[in-house]
Amino acid sequence: MRKQITSILLIAGTCIGGGTIALPMVLAKLGIVPSLTIMIFVWLLTYYTSLVSVELNLHLERGLSLGSLGKVFSGNTAAAIGEISVKLLSYALLAVYIYGGASIIQKLIDVYFHYNVSATIVETCLAILSVIILLFPMKIISTLNNIAFIIFAFIFLALIGVISSFVDLSNIPWIINPSASNAASVVTVIFCSFGYQVIFHTLRDYCGKSAKVQRRIFFFGSLIPIFVYMLWTSSSLSVVFRLNHDFFMQMVAGKIDVGDLVNELASISGFQNFKILIWWVTILAICTSIIGVGLGLSESLGLTLKSRVPISWMRKFLAVFITVAPSYIVAAIVPKAFIRILGFAGAILVIIAILLPIYLFFKAKIEKPYIRELKKWLLIICAVAGIGIMAAEFFVNNC
Repeated sequence: MRKQITSILLIAGTCIGGGTIALPMVLAKLGIVPSLTIMIFVWLLTYYTSLVSVELNLHLERGLSLGSLGKVFSGNTAAAIGEISVKLLSYALLAVYIYGGASIIQKLIDVYFHYNVSATIVETCLAILSVIILLFPMKIISTLNNIAFIIFAFIFLALIGVISSFVDLSNIPWIINPSASNAASVVTVIFCSFGYQVIFHTLRDYCGKSAKVQRRIFFFGSLIPIFVYMLWTSSSLSVVFRLNHDFFMQMVAGKIDVGDLVNELASISGFQNFKILIWWVTILAICTSIIGVGLGLSESLGLTLKSRVPISWMRKFLAVFITVAPSYIVAAIVPKAFIRILGFAGAILVIIAILLPIYLFFKAKIEKPYIRELKKWLLIICAVAGIGIMAAEFFVNNC
């Protein structure tokens, strides 16, 4: 049971981070009702297709990354597509979290200490801290993640209680502009907020070969984020809309950064303790995401380096360094990277979470799956939906 709880929290912690902070920023243009509708659709899609990757792993003696699954069930081409896609997604997410975390911490230092520290310095410190944490053994990392996530959960519930007291049901942005173009511009960001697919193989080995257990951990692990996202987005948008309409319209126009939104939410109540809680909850959300994504990527790189670097401690350090360094560089050189990279990561995630696993499922010709909910006609519908999400990202960037 302890392993299941740890796995559920690791999945939830991997999701909750950039998504929690970014969603109110990008969903302001739609309003609450269209936003929650798209959110629920994306959650159902990602959970159901996650069962495909679970199923593929259950047919093997140990958990394998998507690239390795591609090689086993299809060949070198599928393996290359899987490996490249997973690594691109992981690096993109880490870049988002480093950039977002640095933006929040930079704004925090400015507000409380009246000191304008360089974003690059904060990003460098955050990257170094990420390397240090990822060098710890799996047991320590999972314990740190559990502690961070539990603290986050308690703080988050307290924040929702305080923010809800400022919500006026007669003055809520239920529907703003749910146009097709606005929906297309946010769907990949929402999809990216459920990016836990990089840790399938890790949890397959950690929890064992049980379809029931694997299905349970991915259901509840993804269920926690959807509730968090719905509560956070609804309450944040409602309060900002009511108390600072000008700032809300800037959100609709896409003219604010991550730290600006956190600072605005922190200043709503005027209570000093509430401000501190807001800063802490966003920083903890970023940290849990860095741990989840970084762990999956560094372990995958460690396996790749096993034959080339025989010394275990050196191999682990090199894998962790290669995990963090490229993302740090992207976060440092790409201006306004948060939403832009999230959209790109969402499109890549479609390949990882939907298209390639479904292709491998059909290629493997699995007639009696361990997970009986998997139906071929439903998987075809999911594949079409995935192609639609990728098309939406292309539409946004080229129109």
